[in-house]
Amino acid sequence: MAEETARGQQRRTFWGFVGDMFFFGAGSSFGGQTTVVPSFLATLTDSAPLIGLSSTLANGGWLIPQLFAANSLAGRARRKSSVAVPAAINRFVALLIAPAILLFAPHQRSLALVVFFVLYLAFWALDGVASIAWLDIMGRCLKPSSRARVISIGTISAGIAGIVGGAVVSIVLSSSRLSGSTGYALLFLICGIFWALSFASFLCVHESPLAVVQAPLPWPAYFRRLAGVVRGDPHLRRAVASQFLVGGLGIAAPFYVVHGLEALHFPEASIGIFTSAQLVGGILSGLVLGLLGERRGTRSVMRVWAACALGAPLIALVAELLLSPGPGAMMYVYCAVFVIVGMQGNSNMAGFLNWVLEYAPASDRPMYIGFANTLNGLSMVMPLVGGWIISATSSFVLLFIVAAALPAAGLAVLWSVPEPRKMGS
Repeated sequence: MAEETARGQQRRTFWGFVGDMFFFGAGSSFGGQTTVVPSFLATLTDSAPLIGLSSTLANGGWLIPQLFAANSLAGRARRKSSVAVPAAINRFVALLIAPAILLFAPHQRSLALVVFFVLYLAFWALDGVASIAWLDIMGRCLKPSSRARVISIGTISAGIAGIVGGAVVSIVLSSSRLSGSTGYALLFLICGIFWALSFASFLCVHESPLAVVQAPLPWPAYFRRLAGVVRGDPHLRRAVASQFLVGGLGIAAPFYVVHGLEALHFPEASIGIFTSAQLVGGILSGLVLGLLGERRGTRSVMRVWAACALGAPLIALVAELLLSPGPGAMMYVYCAVFVIVGMQGNSNMAGFLNWVLEYAPASDRPMYIGFANTLNGLSMVMPLVGGWIISATSSFVLLFIVAAALPAAGLAVLWSVPEPRKMGS
């Protein structure tokens, strides 16, 4: 009887995580960081740095709090509430974005911009606080094979649903019945509803209490311990450095859609097509990289992703040379950029984060996750740097060259990162 109960709890946990990833990913197609959000901000401002700030707030807000959240988990035998409380608040915050757009965007653009940035930062900061406990529960309550299947099923199903979402985005933004602000408000409302459903799905996860609980360290002692771990672990340092460099793809991510609309003269309805292309990338990465990670290990996923990350800026660089047949052909070939951008989140999950989950000692897993993600929070400046390059030089070419150079350096560093599964053999 106890064994049957345990199996039932495992099934609940498995599908709870799958549902969480599905609804969160599907909802994100209606508020895409590199498609819908930049195009919405472009209706409020002409400033490239301000458009790039949205990615900075999302990345920095999600990553930076994690180092502090990691120590706060110590001393807690059960950690589900450390996910549920901030997640409940940030879902409420997400549902406020749509009415804020309707209230301010039509007549008070500057205020709409400020309110959007405040809500957007609050959502991602709270999500970052919840993510440490979320990853710890996943790493503790699911076996590596089950975890790989959760990532694959969750990302693939979300990607398939997101393709439909991309079609909805295209219809909404090209509709003559919806003004610009009304259309975007509708998209963010749908996004918030899906994110609320992802929270409800997570509540189905069953967490077994920890057998041994360490008391939280005083903050000075915690940072001394963290510094000692980092100094003594060159493998972790190389993995984090490589991830940061490969994340340099983000320097151009918010500007691909702007480049397409302004420099290549694509219609606004192309945003929906690019959103769908981005979700196709998520599906491909879930299928290919999930299988690769299960068979060859997380390091292989990281290397393949680094090589792919070179593709987006290179395609954008040569777009006008390769795509001479006309704007229609150009638009569909340019979709390859968004396929690669869409691979990023799943590749990070299946590669780098899974590498940390497998590599880190179980007792120090939250600290390793917090350090790895927080240090990568430095990548939050990438979109701002991209916006500065555009403002200072008006050169997309220079932006895309820099965006290609950083992943190339990350790929070089990855050759000295070990595969956790082979370290004990």
